[in-house]
Amino acid sequence: MDDLLTIIEVCSLDGALLAAAQQLPLTDRCRPSSGTPMHSFLSHPTRTTTARPLLARLALSALSGVLMALAMPGIDLGWLAWFALVPLLIAIEELPAGAAFRVALPFSLVWAISAHRWYPFVLGPAGFALMPLVGVFYAALIRLGVWLRGQAEPHTFGGELLGLLALPLAWTAGEFLRAAAPVTSGWWFVLLANSQWLNPPALQVLTLTGTPGLAFTLMLANVALTRLVLVVLRREPLTPAPLLAMAAVGAVVGWGALTLPSPPADVFTVAATVDLANTDPVIQASGEGTAAGYRASTPAQSQAIFDVNAALTRSVSATGPAFVVWPEHEIADSDDPLIRPQLAALARELQAYLVVDTVWQAPTGMHDTALLIGPDGAEVGRQAKVNITSGERGAGFQAGPPTHQVFTTPYGRVGLGVCWDRHITTITRQLAQQGAQLVLMPDDSDFGTPWFPPYHAADSVFRAVENRVAFALGSVSGVAQVIDPYGHMSARSSIDARQGITGATFVTEERTLYTRWGDWFGWLAVGLATLLALWRVRAGQTKRSPR
Repeated sequence: MDDLLTIIEVCSLDGALLAAAQQLPLTDRCRPSSGTPMHSFLSHPTRTTTARPLLARLALSALSGVLMALAMPGIDLGWLAWFALVPLLIAIEELPAGAAFRVALPFSLVWAISAHRWYPFVLGPAGFALMPLVGVFYAALIRLGVWLRGQAEPHTFGGELLGLLALPLAWTAGEFLRAAAPVTSGWWFVLLANSQWLNPPALQVLTLTGTPGLAFTLMLANVALTRLVLVVLRREPLTPAPLLAMAAVGAVVGWGALTLPSPPADVFTVAATVDLANTDPVIQASGEGTAAGYRASTPAQSQAIFDVNAALTRSVSATGPAFVVWPEHEIADSDDPLIRPQLAALARELQAYLVVDTVWQAPTGMHDTALLIGPDGAEVGRQAKVNITSGERGAGFQAGPPTHQVFTTPYGRVGLGVCWDRHITTITRQLAQQGAQLVLMPDDSDFGTPWFPPYHAADSVFRAVENRVAFALGSVSGVAQVIDPYGHMSARSSIDARQGITGATFVTEERTLYTRWGDWFGWLAVGLATLLALWRVRAGQTKRSPR
């Protein structure tokens, strides 16, 4: 306990040096905020006693990194995220911004490397360098929050409220800008909100704010809990601000839990397949080269992919699926004379809608395209992939036009997309704005690592809840999913396992605030953080100006 109080009361990593630099007595620079007696090593600093609090701070920071890593997809102890940052926030209590940045590095590096450990598989050697750079970014957000808090007086309601809100605002604004920026948005979609992808009550705030609101709620919970812990450790009077903050967090999650409905009577079944087309030796041998890549390269390979998925589909046909979604394997041209009749025959056999990933040779170029075939075997519609990767561009594919059609079925209005389209929030929003109630997407996610698919899959859950649309995806080797409009996954496949899955879902006419207004909360956080930063700069200039 003494060591923990030491960590709380020390106001810098090396208070003696900072005091000398600012020409202040050490006792003025490093006084306890609560009036408790100072520990002896503060009055008589030695090399040993100066190092001890620094090492303890770094250990607490690393502990937060481990806890947050355990909360993220793939390990999925999401409940840890609600208090994972408390050790770190205790470690940086009363530190200036620069020192807080250095102490936050163990947390941010541990978390960033764990959460982005799939980077080298998808980005090559550059991924090894990007992982620690991401960690530096997270530590910089902690520094920004500490700087925005400034010298707020913790024993006034206004000062304590500023102390509680500064870090959540800084984190939310920085994370949102990074996710929205053109350069980083493509591959940097790991968010604090990912920790809650399996927690539907917490996810319901997405209908109002999108993921920035959930990040703000998580950070506010951590900051408020830290303040309550410090009150207990310092034996200080309890103040209203942290209690109000925790009440707000409880209200958000409680409202989400009350929002979740019982499944309605008119549910229907959706099936999806995982075909392992990129690793199956028979499929590899039937094409030109070593594997099915961005498109099937021979009629034999197209047929092999069809045979595998048809067999998986028939294996779950007894459940009577209304829709079947296959993976993103570019099985053949949309009007291929060999494959297209077989797809039509299978749809008629099942009396189901079939969503298949094909290649569309359109006047605008070659497009990776989701094709919707009706129970009568006729084409209902198609949608070219909008958010394509650099690898797809290198293979000759063009991005589809950013316009989206919605197709009416007896089960609801259907929107289509392909794989990476789920990561751009505006694509699903536009589908919902046009009336889509169910979004179906073939998916790939074959990057040779089981660490990536859960992060990929989390965005499907987010898009479903944000817009109150049901979602379903087939996958080459990742996570096939069936999701209801409230974020509950009624079916989820294993990773790197050939299988067919089925799950029940339903549709709703509800349109959300997020569908209508988009990322208003993220931009609000950016605006408030900017105003607070301008106020801090002005306050600093006023303090330095001669009287």
